[in-house]
Amino acid sequence: MKVLVLGATGMLGSDLVAVLRNSGHEVTGFSSRDLDLTNHKAIRDCAALTRKKNDWVVNCAAFTAVDRAEQEPELPWDLNVEAVLNLTEKLQNGPRLLHISTDFVFDGTKGSPYVEDDEVNPLGVYGQTKLVGERYVEAMLDDGVIFRTSWLYGPNGKSFPRTMIEAYDAGKQLRVVADQTGCPTYTLELAMAIEQALAMNIGTGIYHAVGSTAMTWHGFAEQVLSTWRDETVKLEAISTAEYPTPAVRPPYSVLSTAKLSQAGISPWRTTQECLTDFCNRLRKIKSPGN
Repeated sequence: MKVLVLGATGMLGSDLVAVLRNSGHEVTGFSSRDLDLTNHKAIRDCAALTRKKNDWVVNCAAFTAVDRAEQEPELPWDLNVEAVLNLTEKLQNGPRLLHISTDFVFDGTKGSPYVEDDEVNPLGVYGQTKLVGERYVEAMLDDGVIFRTSWLYGPNGKSFPRTMIEAYDAGKQLRVVADQTGCPTYTLELAMAIEQALAMNIGTGIYHAVGSTAMTWHGFAEQVLSTWRDETVKLEAISTAEYPTPAVRPPYSVLSTAKLSQAGISPWRTTQECLTDFCNRLRKIKSPGN
């Protein structure tokens, strides 16, 4: 296949480009420097967004700074809404689109894993803009695919595990929220799921694509640090009320991956296996000479 990856230098995009190339596909990776998705004319004139050039476009580009979104809502609106509208207009007669969305489209009050057609009710600007982006994909494209994911982490960028590791290694006393539950998702696992979806020409619609285990931020932080240090690490657990943030997070945003499994996407590795791989890769990045 010929695949164009947007947001190719980001945390997910960089792993996706590598996975696709290792699988034998012809891949073009665009960063914001290569193509400004908010520029309607640039999108309209982009030859790479045509069937002649590519079979699939995967949109990993997004504004994901959840708290900043509350303070500067125009920023997520530009990249999560206007850019998606520009893209879907161009792709109406072009390659198929696989668009990455988020668990933040839900309010977290259900109390059991969300399925794809559950009622959406985003609590903040980030989730609201991602939901509008989803709506454009559904309304503008007959064959679009949306992958909702959550708690994404990888070595090639800023993520919760990396933040925890660097703070702990610096000797900081960590207190971590223990009343928010979700599914940590390793970028490499998600990239492999996306490759499978493209290769099988997966059916149109929304799919939940998240890691295999639900846990709290506190439990995840302890597992991250225990893996990194190769010894048991215990942290102080606190409530959301003790750690106020500009954006309200869904308290329970676990996503069911049953639909993705039924489509034929292979089971994902355990969180421990993913964290071991993540830590090994991060050590190489952080080691002298890299």
